[in-house]
Amino acid sequence: MRIKILIIILFINSCSYPEIIRDELFYDNDFETNSLLNIDGGGFKKFNNSTVLGDFNNDGFTIHLDNVGDHEYIFVSFDLYIHGTWDGNFNGFSDNDKADKWSIELKPDMDLYKNPSSEIFTTTFSNSSCWPNYCLRQSYPQEYPAENNPKKGSFITDIGDKLCSESFFGGPSTLYKIEKGFQSRGDAIVLRFYDELYQPNAIDKYGNPQEKCDESWSIDNIKIRVISYK
Repeated sequence: MRIKILIIILFINSCSYPEIIRDELFYDNDFETNSLLNIDGGGFKKFNNSTVLGDFNNDGFTIHLDNVGDHEYIFVSFDLYIHGTWDGNFNGFSDNDKADKWSIELKPDMDLYKNPSSEIFTTTFSNSSCWPNYCLRQSYPQEYPAENNPKKGSFITDIGDKLCSESFFGGPSTLYKIEKGFQSRGDAIVLRFYDELYQPNAIDKYGNPQEKCDESWSIDNIKIRVISYK
């Protein structure tokens, strides 16, 4: 969607459609060969009959791509699995409540200390039910703090059971097929995928933390296209 908007802006400014001179699938990883090529962080697990990268909880990973060549935009697509009891924009706690956030961030230079500029898409997800008198809403498919009903924009809901079968915490998963475009220049691409989850009550009766059983996420089928216009 963002790429389409950028094309419209270019058309308005130039009074003609921009000519695409490069549209290259530069990175493609479905993780079926257990490859962490160009990835820092994360490991593999089997989920939904596929190998996925994850699962993550207050964590994430980074993709580093070098020798990209001249370009103006990148277009990123992937399958995102939201596991367990994500609560969206509000967790329902009376004090110090925080949203369950998920972000993808583009940093256009490998040397982040010299060039700290970035583009970021931050949103929230909710796997909760929604009743007239109680609904933990999410921001997706918009950016946080927009409000939408739980699971809006999802591809498949209620996948599987708890990731931790013996834990009280957790629940089924939701699949989102996400596509995002970013302005990008230079010869390197750095993309970060990460979350900020709030779970002060995810502790079992023995005092053991259960955050990852309660809420986490995994990712699959990452594709990055590099695009240039004349």
